[in-house]
Amino acid sequence: MKKIIFFYLFLSHILGSTPWGYNPLTRSNNDSAIERTGDYIQLAIPLAGLGATYYLDDKDGRKQFWNSYISSLSITYFLKYSIDKTRPNGDCCESFPSGHTASAFAGAMFIQNRYGYKYGIPSIALASFVGYSRVEGNKHFWEDVIAGASISTLMNFIFTNKKYIESNFDSRVAYNPKENKLFFEFYF
Repeated sequence: MKKIIFFYLFLSHILGSTPWGYNPLTRSNNDSAIERTGDYIQLAIPLAGLGATYYLDDKDGRKQFWNSYISSLSITYFLKYSIDKTRPNGDCCESFPSGHTASAFAGAMFIQNRYGYKYGIPSIALASFVGYSRVEGNKHFWEDVIAGASISTLMNFIFTNKKYIESNFDSRVAYNPKENKLFFEFYF
């Protein structure tokens, strides 16, 4: 029963039909491309971490993912509703800590701690972008973002242990100065 409740909470957070009514997938048309991208990445990173546990048949990792993810979001939302801090755009409440950043870093730090730097660094870079998107969108202050990332990082240090996996996967970040573009490349 406990697994069913955790799975429901995870899916409702990911799919946006949360019990408290917030839906990250139906945002205002006034949101910038950076904000919308951050919204999707904060969902994609934890799904990638969870998906990796199924793909690699990593049952211990799956249990560690759920422990770290649920505790990260539980602490985050407990603090959100307890502290009741006004957002920088003037919207009432629930600014501290950032739930988007907590979700993204919960997935990224799970990938980092469980599968290593080779997979963790790109995940952490994307999670950092989510934090930036929340500040750029005037939804959070930097301290909100740092707190959300810190909570998830701490929960992953507590619940996740390293497992080395042989793989043909590689990634790199490249910058093309001629076109002024930054590239994330993934090789399988």
